[in-house]
Amino acid sequence: MQLHGGGGRQGGALATDDNAADGRARPATRQDPNDTPWATGQAGWPALPGRSPRRPACRGPCRHVGRRGFRPGPGRGEERTTEGNRRRDPPPGSRQRADTWAARLLTFSAGAVNAWGFLALGGVVTSVVTANSALTGVGLGGADPRLGALAAVAVLCYVLGAAGAGWAAGHAQRGGRLRPVDFLLLELVLLWAVVAWWLAAGGDPSGGERTAMLGILAAAMGCQNAGVRVAMGAQVPTAYLTGLLTGAVTDAVTSGRVQWPALVTTALLILGAAAAALLERLLPGAAPLLPALLVTAAWLTGRARTGTRRAS
Repeated sequence: MQLHGGGGRQGGALATDDNAADGRARPATRQDPNDTPWATGQAGWPALPGRSPRRPACRGPCRHVGRRGFRPGPGRGEERTTEGNRRRDPPPGSRQRADTWAARLLTFSAGAVNAWGFLALGGVVTSVVTANSALTGVGLGGADPRLGALAAVAVLCYVLGAAGAGWAAGHAQRGGRLRPVDFLLLELVLLWAVVAWWLAAGGDPSGGERTAMLGILAAAMGCQNAGVRVAMGAQVPTAYLTGLLTGAVTDAVTSGRVQWPALVTTALLILGAAAAALLERLLPGAAPLLPALLVTAAWLTGRARTGTRRAS
């Protein structure tokens, strides 16, 4: 028994010497971080100068985010911004203020478009479908076929513009590449096309050109009404004020409440029409510029509200 035990001790000593020799023969290699004891929360991660043995040094996006022993943090109260990340959205108060100002600019521009179209393009109000539908019936009845034809063109183009902007705003809300406010891009293209056409004609286009411009303006108003309804809600009308004024009067009579936003919106439409009429009388060549500039300002205001989307 003693000899056997001594042999065991001798074998153990020989095994220890063999392991030491193997360690001297094989250079120490650093294992993959995923296979190290650190990944399972155990000790044994090789220490680096000036760093904790449980926290490896990561350069760039660290693949160890969320594992034990490493606490990720975006830093300074906002998520890290790279090419694929978005900035923090503005607070709700600033979004509401931006929506309010954008709606005011669009209302002012709607008054200018309707007034200028009525004065310079044939006596049809571009965004009032009720009146234009009635005038179409007047033309069909034979009282004024020319006016009825212009009104029918305005109604048809309004429907086309509303369909295009409604689709664009709805697609953006469902997660498309466009932002909800980008429905105004279509309106801007139409308004600036009218400006360029009017200036190219020297402020005196032919009858057919005036009819085409009237149709383009009606399509622009359809874009604005439909896009605002989808992107901002039906409670923010900018060119259709019949329902808004009716609701304000009803509330005032039934509950004694004055709907000041409705009154402000109505006043802005009147002021926009007055400004366009004044420009048409004093500077006829500059009159179509007013609504185009106002809608451009509204689009920029809306884009500032939405922030930057995540790139897909």
